Amino acid sequence: MFNYIIIGSGFSGSVIAERIANVLNQKVLIIEKRNHIGGNCYDYKDKNNIIIHKYGPHLFHTDYKDVFDYLSNFTDWELYSHRVLAFVDGKKIPIPFNLNTLYEVFPISLSQKLETKLLSKFQYNSKVPILELLKEEDADLRFLANYIYEKIFKNYTAKQWGLKPEEIDPQVTARVPVYISKDNRYFTDRYQAIPKEGYTKIFENMLNNKNIKIMLNTDFKELIDIDM
Repeated sequence: MFNYIIIGSGFSGSVIAERIANVLNQKVLIIEKRNHIGGNCYDYKDKNNIIIHKYGPHLFHTDYKDVFDYLSNFTDWELYSHRVLAFVDGKKIPIPFNLNTLYEVFPISLSQKLETKLLSKFQYNSKVPILELLKEEDADLRFLANYIYEKIFKNYTAKQWGLKPEEIDPQVTARVPVYISKDNRYFTDRYQAIPKEGYTKIFENMLNNKNIKIMLNTDFKELIDIDM
């Protein structure tokens, strides 16, 4: 009855199903354990017509035009750039820590000195993981790294994961780098937006095809026996 079976209706499963159904004109069965499509990007409107992200906030950002253009087939967008402020020593400062943040927390003379050293060591617009900056031999850069580590990363990671930054995979700590730039946006991708009608509407439009059947509330193990 079906040419393909896909397990899960998050972005990966839904995009694959849409491509098979529309490009190959083949029949697809999607098996979804949850009671809704969309995976962790699932959202819904509450009684006040406010869109709620059930599994935490999701912000769309990409540098790839073809990705943005593809998803634009299924949604209109609200342009949105994420900016974060952290409360440190009585001040609200931009996060990720960047060149603007320098001047928020240090005197001008020290900020200028640190900025000069950072720009002599790292390329402008580059992103430096905190664990990498901590390895610097220069006393001033090491001072800066220790300040950022103590004031931002240590408490954040303890709250988020219950671990010290050095106990976490470097790929995770690199998600919030020290940004050698004066761009206060949390993400720097070329395309940043939020779907106007929410993420669930994207999935509904994507999977609205006669070649696609969806089974919700179904564990694939109930239907498929995989010999490992």
